[in-house]
Amino acid sequence: MTGLYDTDIRLDDEWQLTQAADGDAPLCSGLDCLYQNIVLEAITQPGDLFYDPEFGWGLYDFIQSEDSELTRLEITQRARSKLQKREVILPDSIEISIDFNDDVIMLCCSFRFGEESEARKLNVVIGAVSVEVIAA
Repeated sequence: MTGLYDTDIRLDDEWQLTQAADGDAPLCSGLDCLYQNIVLEAITQPGDLFYDPEFGWGLYDFIQSEDSELTRLEITQRARSKLQKREVILPDSIEISIDFNDDVIMLCCSFRFGEESEARKLNVVIGAVSVEVIAA
């Protein structure tokens, strides 16, 4: 899990590698790096990273799920518990909502880093065959 003072390669809006004009890979650090890591964790299944088997929200488990109170509760709990593990996120600032439209689940998360005054948003679409993050 990335920490507050880590640095990583900056990814684009589709979470793919980017390339700077000089051909080098641009970097991100601080809260931007941390937010990028949270996004990557949201779209990753636990066990996908050999060096961190706990990394990942496991949202692929909900592809083609029926709308039920239990499903909503489980998705909410997974997102909340993963966000609360991040010490720099204020636990009281975490807000999660879920909306079902046909066969698509929209997970909307809002949270605030302790060093920021504005909340960050993370919107995840759990579709019929994929899990994607929509830029907020």
